[in-house]
Amino acid sequence: MRFLFLIIILLLSPTALYTQLKLDSLVSVGNEQSFQFQFKQANKTFETIISNYPESSLGYYFISRNSLWFYMANKDSVSKKRYLENIVIAKTKGELEYDNLPENEITNINLGNIFFLESIYNSTEQNSMDAFWATKSAVNYFEDAIEYNPNFFEPYLPLGTIKYALGFVPGFLGWAISLAGLEGKKNEGLNNIRIAYQNCYNCKTEAAYHLGKLYTEYNAMYDSAEVILSKIVEEYPNNELFLYQYAILKIDKKELKQAKEILNRILFEIKENKFKQTYALSFFLKGEVLFRQNEFHQAIIEYEQFILNSSTPDYTGIANLKIALSYEMLNEKLKAQRHYILARNGNPNIAEDSFADSESKKYYDYKFSNYDKYFIRGKNLFECGKYSEALKVLQNIDSSNISFELQFKVNIVEIESYQKLGKFQKSLMLIRKYEDNSIISEFSGYAKFLYLNAYQKFNENKYSSSREKLDLAFENIDENNNKLNRLLINLSLKIAKSIK
Repeated sequence: MRFLFLIIILLLSPTALYTQLKLDSLVSVGNEQSFQFQFKQANKTFETIISNYPESSLGYYFISRNSLWFYMANKDSVSKKRYLENIVIAKTKGELEYDNLPENEITNINLGNIFFLESIYNSTEQNSMDAFWATKSAVNYFEDAIEYNPNFFEPYLPLGTIKYALGFVPGFLGWAISLAGLEGKKNEGLNNIRIAYQNCYNCKTEAAYHLGKLYTEYNAMYDSAEVILSKIVEEYPNNELFLYQYAILKIDKKELKQAKEILNRILFEIKENKFKQTYALSFFLKGEVLFRQNEFHQAIIEYEQFILNSSTPDYTGIANLKIALSYEMLNEKLKAQRHYILARNGNPNIAEDSFADSESKKYYDYKFSNYDKYFIRGKNLFECGKYSEALKVLQNIDSSNISFELQFKVNIVEIESYQKLGKFQKSLMLIRKYEDNSIISEFSGYAKFLYLNAYQKFNENKYSSSREKLDLAFENIDENNNKLNRLLINLSLKIAKSIK
């Protein structure tokens, strides 16, 4: 009987192997078309999978995934309906596949991916508990897939994405995470995504995008992000998401001319923009570039285009604040006041819009002096990487005629400019001005000052002192200040590496 069983397996295996290879090939083609933003062709490929392999969950899953991408980007009811219809079928078929072969890495990752989609959808719809339970199921399947085959690296990507994302869940929802048996660790999530990028075959492109994004927005490893993102942008020249992320990197690297060129590709060279909100946000980023270049007339135009094209109130608060500040720089106070009022109507759950709300109230009746304008121009020059020019502009500010807090802000930009220029003796002189001044602990720039102090000591090879200042910076940072947080993490990694 055993001999007969082996014969049957040997006879069936070539057919089964051919079938699996053909299915895998179609999946690869459909994925490639998706990343090239050829969604009509991709959906035809996935429909072919449904037609040729009706018992497989994969065709329905990938149509669900692409539909969810569109819904998240455009908030349209058609994409939402299509997602909901296909995810139900994908889940039913995925559970049947799993029941037939429970201890297999493929059936586990397939079902895990379906639950992961559900968790993303529920998060988008702010169904927190449904999102957590779907996430828990997804994590279990991904971990089982790795257990059944330790050399199977695809699950590391969604696992890493989940762990990283949960690290940002606000504290008041921590109880829900604990209840679901989940734990968010940003660094562990980053490492998992790195493992996927280095080892997986089917998920390399998606892993590259996420890894480049995290290198940019989590630990300020900009050179590493450049290597990764430049490759996928070259390979997928019409992928708006990849281009958008690359533009963000260029802004953070202070390469604003290149950032503007990338944004113009999204706005004017791509014939049909698939993701409307990415298109809208590209106007916002272009406004940011022009504001930093002190081109305030043009910045206003781009910010207004963003607000006009945006399908949500997200970031409209900060956009209106920047418009208001641009009008201040152009000596048009009444127009500025109008936009200070509009700046209060953004999404209060977004840090940038919450900041815009508070700042707009502060500046509505505030009379901008020439010194305030010098500060904005000087800080903008710093953001352009023009450190010497920034210092020259800031030298026009008379410290005897401004508030102590504004002087502190001016000195922070000067300290960082000197450090960027390698003039650490001059930056040290400014740091020493505040060493015994407790008043600065009440200022919003205090955590940044502590970081610059820590960086100064790191440059002097005083690693223990640098670590102490860095710990104080972590204690005092606003949890919404992602830009500073990534600098702290980057310096923390450098200190750890230097101590070894």
